[in-house]
Amino acid sequence: MATLIVAAVVVLVTAPRAAGPGAAPPARVLSRYELAAPGNMIDRDCGYSVPLPGRDDRGARRSLWLFCDSVWRGTRPGMVFGVTAAAGAAAPGRVPDALTELPAPGRPAGPRDGPPQGLLAPPDGLVLPGGAPCRVPGAAYSASWASGAARVPGSDAVLITYTDVCVRRDTIATQGFGVVEYRPGDRVVEGRTRLFTAPAGLPAQQNLGSPVFAGGYLYLFAAVCDSPALGGCGAGRVMLARVRADPASWRDPGAYMYRTGSGWSRDAFGAVAVVPGALPLAVHVADFGASGQGLVMVEQAGLGGRYRLWRARSPEGPWRRFGEGRVPCADGTGHDQCRALFGHPELSTREALLLSYYDPGDDHVTVRAVPWREPG
Repeated sequence: MATLIVAAVVVLVTAPRAAGPGAAPPARVLSRYELAAPGNMIDRDCGYSVPLPGRDDRGARRSLWLFCDSVWRGTRPGMVFGVTAAAGAAAPGRVPDALTELPAPGRPAGPRDGPPQGLLAPPDGLVLPGGAPCRVPGAAYSASWASGAARVPGSDAVLITYTDVCVRRDTIATQGFGVVEYRPGDRVVEGRTRLFTAPAGLPAQQNLGSPVFAGGYLYLFAAVCDSPALGGCGAGRVMLARVRADPASWRDPGAYMYRTGSGWSRDAFGAVAVVPGALPLAVHVADFGASGQGLVMVEQAGLGGRYRLWRARSPEGPWRRFGEGRVPCADGTGHDQCRALFGHPELSTREALLLSYYDPGDDHVTVRAVPWREPG
């Protein structure tokens, strides 16, 4: 089968201007708080999205957005370490520009233009080098960061995968991986379970994300760069885990199995690469079947916004590369680099992938449209 290799710098186009709410890409993802008063701003990254059931009062489809650490300025300044959630209209070919920040579980709903609130409480038990608690005001903090999300089949719940991190200056130590279920309609969080933990640093095989439900299983992906290169990765691996797609199983660390050269094993260290020639700093996988693309993996291949696109019919592959390009990020420093390149199935069209990323130039999430096929 011929594989379409897109030019090294993909021409980033504006998707056809579709009817419906939102802005035409490229555009920043905005919430009502940012529109409520001059000077209101939210600095944040990540930007996972999941389609929600039902429609809003204007008949538009809706999606849930999950962000990581958030700093907001303006009329009601503050900060949240860890996941925050927002929801709003989701129209193909458009970028959400009026999300409503969702209140923390157990708290009453605030104004529609209120600031972000934390979804997951800071994790316990994370440590600094030497064993002291990872809680030093102004110097170190613990947080749970989302690593992916997916609707649970036959349910209105969203399964969120997350990593527990200790952040100290320019050092980020990933010390745990877990899952939690969230029901946005009821603002209920349940079943939060830290599955794997390692104070010295979580093994790459258990640093999981990008949940995909398929064939009665929950599949999860892990990526590691084995040979770092200047601004990118010289060689690396994308690995695969799975567990039965039911809460009792995905909350049980002993139920997880890993793809090996001969099948599936409970030995995480036996996991092998499932994507040939991967160069991953990070990956994100989602189901783009509605756009006629099947499963699509966005591989972040460099700190300067470079990415590669892969396609498969099932999580187990075979994975074939079909495109690559670069998003126009501002130059960053240290860990504040162009990152969090995620695809959004509910926003994408048959003509273009809508791809979000964190731009260190404005500390925000931007969405661009990338053609599925080379123009012309």
